Amino acid sequence: MRVFSVPLPKRQPGLVVACALSLLATSALAQTEPAQAGRAVQVPTAGVSTSPEPLRAFLFSPTGTTMPGKHPAVVMVHGCGGAYGRDGQLNARHTMWGEYLAAHGYVALMLDSFTSRGIPEVCTTKFKDRTLKEGDRVGDAYAALAYLRQLPGVDADRIAMLGWSHGAGVTLDAISHRPVTASPLGTASGAASASSAGFSAAIAFYPGCSSRNNKAEHFHPYAPLLLLIGESDDWTPAAPCKALAATVAARGEPMRIVTYPDTYHDFDHPGLTAKRVRKDVPNGVNPGAGVTTAPNPRAREDAKQRVSAFLADNLK
Repeated sequence: MRVFSVPLPKRQPGLVVACALSLLATSALAQTEPAQAGRAVQVPTAGVSTSPEPLRAFLFSPTGTTMPGKHPAVVMVHGCGGAYGRDGQLNARHTMWGEYLAAHGYVALMLDSFTSRGIPEVCTTKFKDRTLKEGDRVGDAYAALAYLRQLPGVDADRIAMLGWSHGAGVTLDAISHRPVTASPLGTASGAASASSAGFSAAIAFYPGCSSRNNKAEHFHPYAPLLLLIGESDDWTPAAPCKALAATVAARGEPMRIVTYPDTYHDFDHPGLTAKRVRKDVPNGVNPGAGVTTAPNPRAREDAKQRVSAFLADNLK
């Protein structure tokens, strides 16, 4: 995989992007096929998750016949607001991405880290008061990896991770810490089910990079990593992520970043219709002043193409 150390600005109508990656996936994975709606499943903790009971999740699967055999897969991890909308159903962003990935030939697993722990959301809680940190959810991701690997329709060697905001932080933690040995699902042999190979690639939408950039010498992604973030994000700012990506890529490690100007947190969320300042969130660039969320349809569609190309390139 070619590594980009810093953004290579290229102006397009309405946005600037940060890498010279073609938006056209050249593999068969770029072909679309019918997708199955998310099906509720239970993910065993597999000896690696701290959840007190199995994790709730939703499985999106390709249903067409144009791509027979085993499929690559993606574990998706939600942000601080949890997996659901106000109606109690998967929110529009998670549904959109699950269906999009399935339509492009991936098995997508939307993981819920909160319900089994009795947590509704953590967005409105100060960092220091949160009982569930990003690092505490890494085991959830590896439990999901183990779960997908035992599904007959999944290629166990081609599984990526994708997260948003708090879940993007989980993604950064997971992709820089290989999985520990865990008991295999449904067996008693004690062999490892979460392979030491870990994930094959990772994608992080608007993660918090400040603390990681402050200790960049300790951040080493073991697989290709793509970050996508808005330059106007005042919840999780882009500048530390750009600095971290530059440092990591300068070492020759597989990390790159795409930034979008005049773009805020949650830019890919299709359920957002207008810019909003959330005064109920105590964290962010200016604690106490609130944080901004806003849709950017152009950036969302560009991000979908880049995610598709990145996965096609790294889950061959």
